[in-house]
Amino acid sequence: MEWNRKEIILKMLDIHADDYALSINASEQILECIRAGRLDSISVMTNMSCFGICAKMFRTEKETWTKCPLLTVHLNFMEGHCAAGSERLPHLTDERGYFKIGWKDLFLWNYCPWRHSVIKAELKAEIKAQTERFRQGYGMEYGRTKPLRFDGHQHTQMLPIVYKALLEVIKEEGYSTEYIRVTKEPVRPFFKKRSLVKTYRPVNVVKNLLLNMYSPGMEKELAKHLDGFRPMYLWGVMLSGHMDMGRVAALFVPMREKAERENRLLEILFHPGSSKEEEMGEEFNSGESRKFYLSEGRKAEYGTVMKMRWE
Repeated sequence: MEWNRKEIILKMLDIHADDYALSINASEQILECIRAGRLDSISVMTNMSCFGICAKMFRTEKETWTKCPLLTVHLNFMEGHCAAGSERLPHLTDERGYFKIGWKDLFLWNYCPWRHSVIKAELKAEIKAQTERFRQGYGMEYGRTKPLRFDGHQHTQMLPIVYKALLEVIKEEGYSTEYIRVTKEPVRPFFKKRSLVKTYRPVNVVKNLLLNMYSPGMEKELAKHLDGFRPMYLWGVMLSGHMDMGRVAALFVPMREKAERENRLLEILFHPGSSKEEEMGEEFNSGESRKFYLSEGRKAEYGTVMKMRWE
């Protein structure tokens, strides 16, 4: 049987942008990438103040694109206003309804038996509310005739308390679902280019190792609950905020070959949308996150998406 190697490679490759509807400016830059046909999928936030405007921006022009990206619900418990109502989320939000927790809180609650069920119930309420808001903004056919896709802001979906809450919501609501991101990033390809080793940020190395620790258990759960579950690699943790042309071009071949050998989809994660200082309102409650949303690294990642020749 004859087969086209290029076609198979492209089917195994997903160029993805996170954080659509983070802000108007970030969303417009992601739309520029879409118009240029550079993205296969994007993650959509539903709990930021610009959600309605950004959903309308997407719907208004999607028929004009040569390639419309797949949409993924970007579950967000780190910032923004909750979708379920603050009275239902007393541990996650402040009295105004803004999220007040960080990754560390969810991590500790995951191992806290006297809080576990309470926190999971609050997460389920918010997951359902954010999913329904996504369906209202982008089409009620999602979850029914068109399957849903899920991931998590700051990769919170990797924690068992979160992905088990998500799987329960999917089952209880009968959501047709084809994809939940597993943040499993191979380590060895990063050391194929020794000249780059000293450029890796220690905090991202720790994130890589921690998230990889959770990935085997999550893959087993998804294989049991999702029809047609396909194992994947996500490339974009070790270089988060620094997926510039030089690094991506140097590591692309070893990353792609690693995914091919193990018959895994390779999702390449970018953050090509940067925000403006005047967009940083009270819904952005984390100082470190604010720096990232305004960073030069996001502009560099935009350039990589627009200029890289993926073939």
